[in-house]
Amino acid sequence: MELSFTMVTPFLPLYLVQDLKVAPDDVNLWSGAVFSVTFFISGLLGPVWGVIADRKSRKLMALRASVCLAISYTLCGLVSTVEGLFAARVFQGLSAGLYPALLALVATTMPNNKIGLSMGLLQGGMTIGGIGGPFIGGVLSTQFGMRNSFYIAGVALAIITVLIFFYCKEGKHEPIKEKKPFFDFSVLKSPAIMQMLIGSAVIYAALFSLQPIFPLYIAELQGSMDNITLVAGTVFSISGISVMIASPLLGAAGQKFGFMKVLLICLVLSAAVIALQVVPDSVEGLTFWRFLGGFAVAGLIPTVNAILSQVCPPEEKGQIYGFNFLTGHVGMALGPLIAAWAAGVCGYAFVIAASGLILLPYAAWLILCNRKAIK
Repeated sequence: MELSFTMVTPFLPLYLVQDLKVAPDDVNLWSGAVFSVTFFISGLLGPVWGVIADRKSRKLMALRASVCLAISYTLCGLVSTVEGLFAARVFQGLSAGLYPALLALVATTMPNNKIGLSMGLLQGGMTIGGIGGPFIGGVLSTQFGMRNSFYIAGVALAIITVLIFFYCKEGKHEPIKEKKPFFDFSVLKSPAIMQMLIGSAVIYAALFSLQPIFPLYIAELQGSMDNITLVAGTVFSISGISVMIASPLLGAAGQKFGFMKVLLICLVLSAAVIALQVVPDSVEGLTFWRFLGGFAVAGLIPTVNAILSQVCPPEEKGQIYGFNFLTGHVGMALGPLIAAWAAGVCGYAFVIAASGLILLPYAAWLILCNRKAIK
């Protein structure tokens, strides 16, 4: 899943310029639009798919999402205009829901004392795809053109569909049959749940705001567009190595010392390391800071998911992860959109530094809300 995603999304600005012939003056705006629209739509539908998964079958929802996503990636490779790409990305948003369905499956089948490690391993597994995606996408687009990355992403999702169908066991899931409101908003009254849902929005906004501008920032650093897809893919992927190493370790640390403590430490360190990525004046220096930052970023999403798993009722996990998907995708949508606009006004370096520093107010708010639990 992550491989398919990261093979193509870091290079959307280049796809717009090189294949769809978008004017240079319009690239930032269209890049933000085609990147964000998928997250707006998929985020809004996340709670809907989550509730249906709770009431019917989480495995069925995972299969629905993987089939539709395979089709949507293929369509992105077939388009010939930027408007066609925008429409394909809209369909991709309508198709989403695979990640929250898999999260709910993990959260409901693993014992509580292994949730931290399980979430860390899940994040580590996704990171393997995150590592390979930009690199493979960069190589493919350099050698065979950008469209082939979309086609292979579609094939990868088709393979995921087969694996889920044959090897994913849902366990004893009892569909909810009694009549009740479609959404149970009472679960949102929990302060811990609301803190994590807001956290997902902030964290994803910080992490994803760089994606539409990152290849262009690297081109600015190296002074040319030569081999930009391969170089950008390599630099983008390097943090995945450190994330893959650190995710299971931080998940286990959260299980032992407390997930909130691990989350706060990772928030502060991530803010600092992301902001420091603007210091180097070379691609090599940026690569070093990207690698270092992965060790801190690795603890953000798994600890949020682990805290949600601990505080929400088992029969509501699909819905809660659906809401988490919604707020996370609001961040994914707003972050790149604001970053694309801000890059044109303030420059790439300002956007990169700001994307890290926005994590600090959230960390401070968590400390104020959880002073007793942290001690």
